[in-house]
Amino acid sequence: MQTWLESIQRLFSVSYFLEALPKLASTIGLTLELSLISALFALVLGVATAIIRYYRVPVLRQITSVYLSIFRSTPLMPQLFLFYFGLATVSTFIRDMDALTAACIIMSLHQGSYMAENIRGALMSVDEGQKEAASSLGFSSLQTMFHVILPQAARVAIPPLFNDFVSILKMSSVVFVVGVTDLMGKAKILAGNSGRNFEVYVGVMLLYWIIVNLMNIVQRWLEKRCAQAY
Repeated sequence: MQTWLESIQRLFSVSYFLEALPKLASTIGLTLELSLISALFALVLGVATAIIRYYRVPVLRQITSVYLSIFRSTPLMPQLFLFYFGLATVSTFIRDMDALTAACIIMSLHQGSYMAENIRGALMSVDEGQKEAASSLGFSSLQTMFHVILPQAARVAIPPLFNDFVSILKMSSVVFVVGVTDLMGKAKILAGNSGRNFEVYVGVMLLYWIIVNLMNIVQRWLEKRCAQAY
């Protein structure tokens, strides 16, 4: 019995796990900050791109098509490496940029390309009669978009947009490769210093699990509020 317990202790040290967990949790603020800033810029970019594609704006529509094709067809990490290490060889501005800013830019561009299609789908779901009614009241296209279409599309877009935010939170785990000491970056440091990989990464998984499930609770609350409003 004692030998069995010793084997378990060698595999997983509860004392080190409890020691490492607060250190990992101390980086949650940075991880959430990175995710929230990226999500906000991605949302702005997604809305702008969706409106351009919804109205089929000449020239801009072609530009957004190229943007969507590039960022939806390539993984995040090569995009991050190309921007932060590749373009830095030809741009002093990027060379002098801190890693956190670079990560926010690429994460925003990457997830914004997915948000754009989700938002465009929500815009398309608004009944044509609503648009015709707005037009008959003398609303311009811009007024119709912001006063009629977007408010109704927001209710449809909330679930996929929350999924996008969860995706941003998860993808933030790769930014340690450019030197950002977020939750995953801290885990790499702790695991490297202690050699206790199992305990450290169990802690990482636990913290991500808690954060995502809390976000799911907020999502369900928002969906219920929107359903009551309509």
